[in-house]
Amino acid sequence: MDDTVAQPMLSASERKHRAKRFNEGLKPAATLLNSSAIATIGIAVINPLAQRHLDLVADGGWTLLIAAIVLHLMGQLMIRFLRPED
Repeated sequence: MDDTVAQPMLSASERKHRAKRFNEGLKPAATLLNSSAIATIGIAVINPLAQRHLDLVADGGWTLLIAAIVLHLMGQLMIRFLRPED
């Protein structure tokens, strides 16, 4: 005996509504990651300047820049999961 249950066909408006709800939940997470990337870049640039260092990659600044790139790429990856609403 097969235990799978056939899903009822969804109307176009129901599919659009579900896609919109999914997308609206995904957008804040992607925005958070991109905003964190911007803040990390800011820390990587402002901190050495405040300490009067002209080398931004010295003293571990390169790790902050790599972290910012990774955060940004994660945010962009999340945007790829957006569902079409049409």
